[in-house]
Amino acid sequence: MGAITVACRRIVALGTFALLAVASPSYAQLGEFSGESPSDAEARKRLEPLVPTFRAALLGDNVESQRATLAVIADFPPSLAARTNLNASLAIFLQKDHKDPEIMALAIRSFGRSIPAVIDGEVSKAIAAEMGTILSKFVRSEHAIVRHAVAEAIGSAITNATPSVWLAPRAEHFVAICLQVAPLLGTGMEDKSGATAQLALKVMQSISRNVNDLFTYYTDPIGAEPGQKDGDTRFPPIAPVIHAIAKEAPKLAAPLTASDSETQTVAARTLEALAILRAKILERQGPGATIDNFSAAWPVLSPVLAQRVKDKNASVRLATTEAMESLGNAIEARSFMREATADSNAYVRWAAVRALGKSASATRDLKSAAPDIDALTLVVDDKDLDVRTAALVALAKFGTNAKSASTKILVAANRGDIEPRVMAVKALGAIESDALATVPVLISGLKNSDDRLRKVAASGLVRFGPDAREALPELRKALQSQDAELRLAAAEAILAIEKTARLKDL
Repeated sequence: MGAITVACRRIVALGTFALLAVASPSYAQLGEFSGESPSDAEARKRLEPLVPTFRAALLGDNVESQRATLAVIADFPPSLAARTNLNASLAIFLQKDHKDPEIMALAIRSFGRSIPAVIDGEVSKAIAAEMGTILSKFVRSEHAIVRHAVAEAIGSAITNATPSVWLAPRAEHFVAICLQVAPLLGTGMEDKSGATAQLALKVMQSISRNVNDLFTYYTDPIGAEPGQKDGDTRFPPIAPVIHAIAKEAPKLAAPLTASDSETQTVAARTLEALAILRAKILERQGPGATIDNFSAAWPVLSPVLAQRVKDKNASVRLATTEAMESLGNAIEARSFMREATADSNAYVRWAAVRALGKSASATRDLKSAAPDIDALTLVVDDKDLDVRTAALVALAKFGTNAKSASTKILVAANRGDIEPRVMAVKALGAIESDALATVPVLISGLKNSDDRLRKVAASGLVRFGPDAREALPELRKALQSQDAELRLAAAEAILAIEKTARLKDL
């Protein structure tokens, strides 16, 4: 009975492909062909009359004719590939037993490109199911060229399913495709061929970004039925796609331990894309969110990431560090980030410093924050401007816990480029440095020719009240500035000094 059901389902799906070929474009597809390039439009006009010939070749027995046909179809412009019923012919072709891996690879790539984007939910599910059934036959092929073609076909299907503007029917089609291809991508990510693994990883990144984009159209809690209205239709539940890709996340361990740096880097970038999606999900759950859809992945990936953050290749280290930065508190990575602040590569140091700054909210007590603060203090005078500035931003986030860094921050506020000096002055306020050491530095800032530094210096004096009285001459000069914001900051500082002084005299 099960075999009959499967067979019937295949017949229905193949019949659906054929119906799509003769249905009007407004029904079968959402018609984004108006944006096709002139070259694609010209190619479509040349190739469209040949479609019956191509179909006959696919259903025939001449291998060379099939090879030639598939070579052409594989390069069809999207507007033509998705509007013909060659998809049905290709589906039939791929269910036959072909010995030539090159022909199979061509057919699989062509099949992926020819999957149409439809507006009917049930038709979308049928098409997606048939696609999953066909591609699953080849995802573990002994031929690398065939496995790579599967990843390429999935990428084409996802591209075809991704519109320039999300509408509920297109979202439903995208969801249907994703649910079928997610397990296949998981297999592809673990492929022993670096090229195939990288392609599968990049497609997973694409899905993650698309799901992230879809959140713009969802106001209900994730998993709620149904989604937000779009006219008379509703966006489909997105939770199943999140669960599907989260289930494959632990498989990133394989490409992260691959023998080549390029695959490791792409794997880390994929983890970063998933981490960004995770952050969006947690944001939607609101304060105190506790449901982490990707929680099963972290115990598996944590030891692997510990290796990659120390990799000999700088690109791998950077990608891993940025992935950990995006993961936030999902993985206890602060010790790795502290080490990375001393990395030989400035970009890695920059990412590590940013990551420690983001962890400040999770390290409210001085004891747990101290190692991070010490590491950040060491790079306040880093040779790279961006690293120095990021370190000052990060230290400010630790507030008064970072008071031990005041000496370094005072030095940073009094010399060097303007941008880190401005940030250093702001950091002094955040850590609540003492007046005795800070006021002279702020007066020096008021004497600078750059109004950005003068403004933050004037604002920084407000908190000291009468203890900043020696700054009054420079503050009065600032009142004559052409910069309205500087005049306001200077006036606020003068009022704070004078008002507090008078109150004390009462």
